[in-house]
Amino acid sequence: MKILTRCPECGAEIQPSDTVCMSCGADLIQAELQKKKTLQEDSVAARRAAEVSGGGSVGGALAGQADASETSEETRLRIFDKQEAERLVHERLGCYATAGLVVLPALALLVFGLSQLRAVGLAEVQTLSFADLRTWDAFGDQRIIALVAAGLGLAGCLSSIGLIQRALRAGRAIRDVERGQKPLIVSLVTSTYWGLMLTALFCPPLGVIVGIALRFSSDEDIRGAAHTMIIVSLVVIAVVVVNALLALTEGLKSAATQ
Repeated sequence: MKILTRCPECGAEIQPSDTVCMSCGADLIQAELQKKKTLQEDSVAARRAAEVSGGGSVGGALAGQADASETSEETRLRIFDKQEAERLVHERLGCYATAGLVVLPALALLVFGLSQLRAVGLAEVQTLSFADLRTWDAFGDQRIIALVAAGLGLAGCLSSIGLIQRALRAGRAIRDVERGQKPLIVSLVTSTYWGLMLTALFCPPLGVIVGIALRFSSDEDIRGAAHTMIIVSLVVIAVVVVNALLALTEGLKSAATQ
C-alpha cells in the first residue's frame, strides 16, 4: 500500500502505479521511500516516548487504537505500524524457511572444516601467508580448504541463528500491533551481520551475489551491511587475483630464463 496519495512537490493527486508525477515530474519512488523512512523514525520515537511516560492514549492511538483526539500524523503512524506488521508476517515465514535451508549444509561444512583443521594441525594452519596464494596449488591446499569450510560453516550457522532471532522479533512486533501497543523494532541482528561478513571473507563470489540481493532490502541496516559485504568480497577477490597474476608472471619469467 502506498503512503503518498499526492505529489510532495506540487500537491497533484497521484495513482498507486505512478513512479513519477505527471504534473511536475518528481520522483515518486524516492519520495515514497523517504516518507516511509520518516514515518518509521517517528514511530520509533513515539514508541520510546510512550515507554518513558508509561504509555497512554497517544501510544494506544499510534499503535492501532484510534480515538477522537488522534491527529492526521498519528493516524499515518498507526497505519504505518499496521502495514509493517503485515509485511513482517511474510518476512517471518521467509526467515524460518531460509534458516531451515541454510542450517544443515552450514553444520555439515562446519563439522568438515573443523575435522580438517584438526587433521592438518593448528600449527600448520598458522604458517599460511599471502605468498601461499601465489601458486595454483592454493586451491588444493588442505589448510585453505579447511579454513574456508570452517569459515563458511560458521557463517551459515550465525546467519541461521540471526534469521531465527529476527523471526522471533517479528512475531513479537506483530503481537504488539495486535494488542494495540507500539511494535518492537525489528532490525539487523548481530549474528546475522557477522555471518554475512564471514561469507564475504571466505567465499567472496557468494558474498557479492548475496550482497547485491540484499541491497534491495527495505531495511536500511541490511542495505548498509550488504554494501560492506560487497566491499569485503571485492577486496578479497582483488587480493586473490593479484596474487594469481603475480604467480603467472613469475611462472612466465621462469620459463623464459630456461
